[in-house]
Amino acid sequence: MVGIYGMGGIGKTTLAKEVAIQFKRDQLFDQVIFVEVPQIPDIRKIQGEIADKLGLIFFEETESGRARSLYNRLKDEKKILVILDNVWESVDLQDVGIPHGDNHKGCKILMTARSEDILSGKMDCRHNFSVGVLREDEAWSLFKKMAGEYINSSEFKWVATDVANECAGLPVSIVTVARALRNKRLFEWKDALGQLRRPSSTNFKDIQPAAYSAIELSYNKLEGEELKKIFLLIGYTYISSINDVLMYGMGLGLFQGINRMEEARARVYTLVYKLKASCMLLEHGSKNEHWFSMHDVEVQNHKDDSGQPSVQHQE
Repeated sequence: MVGIYGMGGIGKTTLAKEVAIQFKRDQLFDQVIFVEVPQIPDIRKIQGEIADKLGLIFFEETESGRARSLYNRLKDEKKILVILDNVWESVDLQDVGIPHGDNHKGCKILMTARSEDILSGKMDCRHNFSVGVLREDEAWSLFKKMAGEYINSSEFKWVATDVANECAGLPVSIVTVARALRNKRLFEWKDALGQLRRPSSTNFKDIQPAAYSAIELSYNKLEGEELKKIFLLIGYTYISSINDVLMYGMGLGLFQGINRMEEARARVYTLVYKLKASCMLLEHGSKNEHWFSMHDVEVQNHKDDSGQPSVQHQE
């Protein structure tokens, strides 16, 4: 087992996805399976995600029965990589049905987490690598790519440089802020710089203040109350599919002037597309347009230590 660890927003998930793409391209494994692990481990959900990607249908009702079926299927694979992304708590691989260690050397496991303690202490992962912030030149290159070359002009460069520096080398901050400010006017850049420099009263374990400020700024830049409400809905409920957004959105009456299901579904696709375009939502590991994911920093930002919303929606 190999582990990748680092603070929230540092780019662990992106790195793990790039590893998956590269390994598929180089045909180092017959199968590469990427699984987003829930913050509170859900064995049944993890089993289901792996089975879906293997084309495996469970006939067993119990978790232990499903684990046996999954174990036998994975054991038949000669070279398979299972990526468990964003592990927060101990996940018993035997309970899931993932062969590991000497049980089956053809099944390799890559995990990402915020702390080395989780990997080495809770998951007994012996080979762990840390991910650090971007160097200044790397951060500026990414920021410029996301915001546009126009920020190199004498009019914008000074404020754009200061905004980029406030992102503290965190990829999630750089990408969300740069996309939020793309093609904006100079006074909007100045206002954004002021927002980023104002200290946040909300503190989160393992999250840089720069990451929180960046997501708060990007949220404030979302166009329309409907889009903001959908973003908050996704963060509060941990839903990750178009159908779930449709069900909750219709039930809560979030879609303005829409009563027909077909119209509501089209609206949901449009809103989710806009959130992806602004980098507030991510493409799902399956690349299926019916599914999406939210950065774990954004999910944690939705609630403070008391479980109450931290990014407030203003009517």
